[in-house]
Amino acid sequence: MTDAALTGRVARVILDSPLPQLDRVFEYAIPESLRGMVLPGARIKVPLRTGGRIVQAYVAEVTDAAEYSGKLAEIDSVTSAAQVLTPQLRALARAVADRQAGTAADVLRLAIPTRSARLEQQWLDAHTTTAPDAQSAEPAAIEPAAQAAPTAIAASSPAIATEFIAATADALLSEAPARLALQPTTGVTGHVPNALLQLVTLGAELVRRGRSAIVLVPDFRDVDLALEAAGDALPAELVRRFDGRLKPKPRYHEFLQALEPRPQLIIGTRTAVYAPAHRLGGIFIWNDDDESFNEPRSPYAHTREVACIRATQEAVGMVFAAHSPSLEVMRLVQLGWCTTWRAPQLPAPRVIPAAATLGDEPYAQQARIPSAAWRAAKAGIERGPVLIQVGRAGYLPGLACRRCLAPARCHSCQGMLAQLRSGAIPSCTVCGELHGNWRCDVCEGTELRARGSGHKRTAEELGRAFPGVNIIVADGERELVRIPDAPALVIATRGTEPIAEDGYCAVILLDTEGALARESLEAQADALRAWSNAAALVATGGEVVIAGAQSAPIVALRDWRQAALVQAELEDRYVLQFPPAIRLVAITGTRDEVGAALRRLDDLFATSASGQAGEAPINVLGPTPVMADAPGSAGGDTAALEMPASGAPAIAPNAVRAIVRFHYRDGAAVAQTLKAELVARATATRRTGRGPRYQSTLRVHFDAPGVF
Repeated sequence: MTDAALTGRVARVILDSPLPQLDRVFEYAIPESLRGMVLPGARIKVPLRTGGRIVQAYVAEVTDAAEYSGKLAEIDSVTSAAQVLTPQLRALARAVADRQAGTAADVLRLAIPTRSARLEQQWLDAHTTTAPDAQSAEPAAIEPAAQAAPTAIAASSPAIATEFIAATADALLSEAPARLALQPTTGVTGHVPNALLQLVTLGAELVRRGRSAIVLVPDFRDVDLALEAAGDALPAELVRRFDGRLKPKPRYHEFLQALEPRPQLIIGTRTAVYAPAHRLGGIFIWNDDDESFNEPRSPYAHTREVACIRATQEAVGMVFAAHSPSLEVMRLVQLGWCTTWRAPQLPAPRVIPAAATLGDEPYAQQARIPSAAWRAAKAGIERGPVLIQVGRAGYLPGLACRRCLAPARCHSCQGMLAQLRSGAIPSCTVCGELHGNWRCDVCEGTELRARGSGHKRTAEELGRAFPGVNIIVADGERELVRIPDAPALVIATRGTEPIAEDGYCAVILLDTEGALARESLEAQADALRAWSNAAALVATGGEVVIAGAQSAPIVALRDWRQAALVQAELEDRYVLQFPPAIRLVAITGTRDEVGAALRRLDDLFATSASGQAGEAPINVLGPTPVMADAPGSAGGDTAALEMPASGAPAIAPNAVRAIVRFHYRDGAAVAQTLKAELVARATATRRTGRGPRYQSTLRVHFDAPGVF
């Protein structure tokens, strides 16, 4: 414990409050009775001048002298002696909040789990309360079993070469830590995809060398698979699980264990990016473009961006791994921030576009499951499991009028109608209203037909076509991670494919045209990533058959040259000024609030020299009324509907939204300006006279997904 912590008279604290006007460091006097108990990183309670309230806070620093010249209020009490706010986490929270025009308290609420007093006391009794400074502590000793484990796991898979692991670890731990865009190996070893196996093995190698590693994966399936690989690579006490499915007490247990001054392998979903890590050596992200990495809570920072900030602050290496790289990572490669890195490659999956096998027969071309797919399924099922990836969930996810083919919509809210199961009454996908007596608004027709089949209908049809074959349905409702190496047809929606032991005998990709026709700027990238991940699960010698008309993404998948297509799309984004070529912020609120925020931005750039000749520094789209299915509204980004701690309504009934596009170089200035407007609106609640109290509904969401 430092002398300042023992004798300091002043504590600089961060209040646990979402109010933007309180997002700064406050100074409090440490009463004599609490000297030596108020430690950096600990939780305390402090008084607020307004209303005499007592609020929770974190101690950022303990010092002997105050910067404030007036009389300081005293700390009320010490909630906990556990130093949960490390210096690295404090710096990261500040940087993320500043980038997103949010508050450090909101970031810390994501990073530090809910406290369990009993568990914490047990941990304190077993450990010292020395501040866990992960950068200055000496390397902890690693058990011999842990040292040998990476070599053993590498030997278990031909896709993982010891030389590759060593060379990559050397690059990550060099004086100038590498940032790599990794093209991983395809295939499956045991029940673990080789791509995940490579990341976990690299993380285990860093632990063997006395450095911690963080492996970030999209969802619980990947967490389970990564933990399985880690169990073969490291002793259990060196592996931490950061998973949103954990209950509060075990989640806090994992957090406290990660605070300990020893190298550990941390595996988890998006909030694991904030995990405390002793002498962090590398951050690994699998499929960074997966929508699960979009943080739905304020300040809405994407996991990839947080990881980049942390890697820069702590001078550690990074690895982005994906069979189809994201546009954002491709941009970083273009800028020279990342380097392309290739893992040892097995033969690329043999991908057969079904359209290339069809003749001129029109009915064959229109078939949802072409003949090539049927042949591949029949041949594969004789040897083991076959994967069939379906583009849409449900039974009949879309309905149309049989007479005029107009989409069937709800008469109440105009949402799309769907049939949840065979024989079910059509219902609205938005409001859930049943439509047993539906009538077409266009032609007055009363009969419905399907607009595509979901995974449940597909499973039903294939069950009839393959009598006696085991049909396995995998979707978001089932926690199915692995299946045995036995004949079966696995019907899965995109991203939910279970892992077959040593891979699938055949993989069939359906509904490709519908995936590419989706009204989203990200349709092509999302589809190519989902197809690539499924195709990579095929066993050596197996076939991948992809249905649909020939297109650029299908050709890229066939040739296993996804990066070339992503590069071409990124160049188009630069021409059209779409993300990630530029940044954007969605500003939502009343027309007056949004207008005031836009005027602040106009004033900012009117007085600055930002922008190149002939180039506008910002581009404003709107304001327009918030639609039910727009990001930031009820049918879109649910994050914007959170009820703030201040009690302000999340969105006004007459809300409007403006989209502002700007350059990366102006990001800090834009965030600072919008933060100033948020503070002004929040503090305006105290300046009103008689009448209804004004409550700000202004919200800003940087890099909001799904805008275009």
